[in-house]
Amino acid sequence: MKVRICFLAMSLAVLIYYGFVQLAPAGRTATRSSTFHQLGKNALVRIESAQDAGSEDEYQTRAADADRALATAQSAVVTGADQTEFARLTSYMHAVKQDHQLALAAADPSQQPDHEQTNTAKANAESTFK
Repeated sequence: MKVRICFLAMSLAVLIYYGFVQLAPAGRTATRSSTFHQLGKNALVRIESAQDAGSEDEYQTRAADADRALATAQSAVVTGADQTEFARLTSYMHAVKQDHQLALAAADPSQQPDHEQTNTAKANAESTFK
């Protein structure tokens, strides 16, 4: 009988622990949802595709596709960790759009725009969604 009670207590301890982690505000904030993570990876791939576009028409198509992927990912944001990761994705998308606008505004087409801000945002987003 003591062995049964011991096994019961051990199995209930795990359930109680995970219950407290999910009910605690810090636990919910630190836990990221798997659905959002998958949608975030998809959005990251689409944003990278928009960044690598060769022509203006191709960029517009890919940027619209990336915006739709971001909107889908935003609908899956549940926890604070998701919100933080979504902010990184949004920052990367804005950096890509700004980089594209600066490239269009450059008077000399042979002059390369400064990619430092975009590369930093890309590195942050990639490190999150590995």
